[in-house]
Amino acid sequence: MQVKQFRYVLIVMMLVVFSIPANTQDSETQTLVVSTFGFNLDIIEENIKIPFEEMYDVEIIYDTGNNSDRLAQLEELGENSEVDVIHLAGIFPHQAKALELLQPVDPELLENYDELYEWAQDPLGDNMGVAYAINSHAIAYRSDLVEEPLTSWNDLLREDLTGFVSVPDMSTTFGPATVIMMGYATGADPEDFEEYTEAGWEQMPAMADQIVTAYIRSSELVALYQEEEVWASPYSSFARGNLIGTELPIEFIIPEEGAVGDPITVSITAASDNVELAHAYIDFIISHDIQLQEAIDLIDSPTNMTVEVPEEQAELLTYGEELLDSLVFMDQAMLIDVIDEWLERWNELMLQ
Repeated sequence: MQVKQFRYVLIVMMLVVFSIPANTQDSETQTLVVSTFGFNLDIIEENIKIPFEEMYDVEIIYDTGNNSDRLAQLEELGENSEVDVIHLAGIFPHQAKALELLQPVDPELLENYDELYEWAQDPLGDNMGVAYAINSHAIAYRSDLVEEPLTSWNDLLREDLTGFVSVPDMSTTFGPATVIMMGYATGADPEDFEEYTEAGWEQMPAMADQIVTAYIRSSELVALYQEEEVWASPYSSFARGNLIGTELPIEFIIPEEGAVGDPITVSITAASDNVELAHAYIDFIISHDIQLQEAIDLIDSPTNMTVEVPEEQAELLTYGEELLDSLVFMDQAMLIDVIDEWLERWNELMLQ
């Protein structure tokens, strides 16, 4: 069955399977305001918006933008915000929690909650959200230009790679991952945040000498590989398809210290009075069928452990026992307290 046909069959099936709450209180259609990233909205509209609106007789209104801008707007508006549900990644959902901008999600109201991986059920603590998707951050390298295969994060400091490495800028979602994983590679205690992060920072002067540039967008990294300015780098799973699309001989490895995992969360805002419908939305996007379709369309990697992704798409996602078992989750709650200092330290190094 073609993907397009599958999508329409999926919509019909879910309209039958899910119970539809009656909206008899108002003659007007309810609205649900969803703050999200804005990527691939055309496909998300087909997979999520249209079937959810038909199922619940509701209109979804998207508020799009990057993590920092949307979080800043939510903080500025406070109780006056019209946002009901917010999608965030990296350190930002933890900041939203710390700012008391979220309210708890009730697992009892989510029929699909028990199908989530354990790490996806309560990634923020206190049930302030669930992880509906997962990104990973590992290492890629040009196998035609690098003679000896890379196996460790520490290999990014190899002499033969000097001047041909790129890492994400500290201001990005995975910026802190370089410090953290380089600390792990020294053998520092992975349970001691201060020890392994300081060990990582001790490696950063050497890393600064290695890199040709720090990238902010995945498109920059793709261009650097194409121009042979970069031979090796950490990369995020959402960019893997673009790197493969170059048709260059790029190897993707899970370093022996592990790959970094970044749960993408969905939460209910503290300002929302639309709690029942917000729970319905969350339950919908973590359901097996929606997670499968999003994976097939290469939008999100599933966190519902009942989803079996076809092999063709699986290799482009954060999926599979080996990769999932390797994931190292950054201690975002601790990073909140140090990220401003880290940005200063990073900028000082890069300006030298």
